[in-house]
Amino acid sequence: MFNIAFHSRFNRRVQVNHPNIWPFIKILQGEENRFHHMYVQFSAGLGIRPKQAKTIAIQRRIDNLGQRYYDGAISAMEYLDGLSFTVAKQKK
Repeated sequence: MFNIAFHSRFNRRVQVNHPNIWPFIKILQGEENRFHHMYVQFSAGLGIRPKQAKTIAIQRRIDNLGQRYYDGAISAMEYLDGLSFTVAKQKK
């Protein structure tokens, strides 16, 4: 999971397939600084942020849908529909 998150973040920061060497080095330096900062925080005893109640509720819905699908209570299409409704952003 962490590996996927790292690559996703890194790709968003680079934004091109073949960056020039100097902007690429700047991005690497920024990532090194970020991880050093996180290391210092964890070494000082600062833990990870607790999940928000909204995130926990969404994860429970996803877990519940998965369990119902694997138990055979709902079809694959109902499972996918449920997931799409669960993760879709609400219009304001």
